Amino acid sequence: MADMTKFADLIRQFAELFDRLIPLEQEKLDIVKQNQVSALEDIIKREQAEIMTLRGLDQKRERLQKELGFPDMTFSEILERVSGDEKTELQKLFEELGSRVRQFRSITESSKTMMEVNLHAINKMVAQKTYGSANVRTYEGDGSMRPDTPHFTDRRI
Repeated sequence: MADMTKFADLIRQFAELFDRLIPLEQEKLDIVKQNQVSALEDIIKREQAEIMTLRGLDQKRERLQKELGFPDMTFSEILERVSGDEKTELQKLFEELGSRVRQFRSITESSKTMMEVNLHAINKMVAQKTYGSANVRTYEGDGSMRPDTPHFTDRRI
C-alpha cells in the first residue's frame, strides 16, 4: 500500500529529527552543568527551530493517519490493524522512534532538574544578598520579608 509507505517515511523523518534533537539536548545539559548561561541562549534558539519542525511533522502525521483511516490512534493501535510486511516494518520503526524519544526525555529531564537546582542556588544567593542570612527570615504584617533584625534576646547585657 503506497500510503503506508508514506506513513513509514514520515516515521523515519520523526526518528531523524530526534537524532538531531538528542545531541542538542545533551549539549544543553552540558552547558547547564557548566553554568554557561550565555551559551544556553544559542542552544535554545536552535532547539526552538527543531521543535517547529516537530510540530509540522506531527500535523502531517495527523493528516496522514486520518487519510489512512487511523484517526486519533496510537502507534500500537495502528499496528493491530496492519499485517504482513507492513506490520513488521512499522513495528521496527515505532520501536526505533520510541527508543529515541525515551532517550530524549531522559536527557530533557536531567536538564530540567539541573536548571531547577541552579535556579534554587541563584534564589538563595539573591536572598542572602538582599535579606542577610538565608536561615533567618523576618516578616512584615502584610507577609513581605524584611532584612534580618537582631532578636531582643541576642543583645548583650
